[in-house]
Amino acid sequence: MARRIFRFLLMGLILLGVSACRQEKKSNDIITKIAPRPKVPAGPQQMSDFQYEKKVQWLGSTFTIRIRRFADKSLAMVHDEDGREYYDNKILLQVLRQDGSLFYDRTFTKDDFRDCTDSQYGKNGALVGFMFDRAEGKVLCFGASVGSPDPNSDEYVPMDVTLDNMSHLRIRKATQLDTSSDQTSPETPKTEQELSEEEGV
Repeated sequence: MARRIFRFLLMGLILLGVSACRQEKKSNDIITKIAPRPKVPAGPQQMSDFQYEKKVQWLGSTFTIRIRRFADKSLAMVHDEDGREYYDNKILLQVLRQDGSLFYDRTFTKDDFRDCTDSQYGKNGALVGFMFDRAEGKVLCFGASVGSPDPNSDEYVPMDVTLDNMSHLRIRKATQLDTSSDQTSPETPKTEQELSEEEGV
């Protein structure tokens, strides 16, 4: 008698298990985790400060070129494509003679390049770059750029800047984007300074 009862109970449990498996619904829903949004810093941001120094042969002598970019909180705020606020920059250019005396010394702001920029970057963009290109005849050639202050952006207006042996400076829109000097081949690892130069500093 006990064996019959045990069999009935065992069969009942098996039937319940089979019916439970049949009633289980399959779901096609894919569950994924949403990555948290990166925190946006509160308040205005600023581009990193940068300093550059290079000795060049020019006019039969050795000259030292110094370039420094730094944020200036006294200037009007600028904005990137997403509306984030940044402090605008000033750029200091110094050219020193071999004996250490100053041949040229000037601090630039975005307004110095207003004639070569469009209304968008002239108003909302920042002075993002200034770099030495080459010495050619009686002039030193530089590249400058005004554009988005976002370090990850490649939106900017390129300009050619020349300084002659009489300390006359000329600024005009660039005819080509890339410069030939101070560039390394793709196979050669680039230093942090060279990468900064390519970003326009």
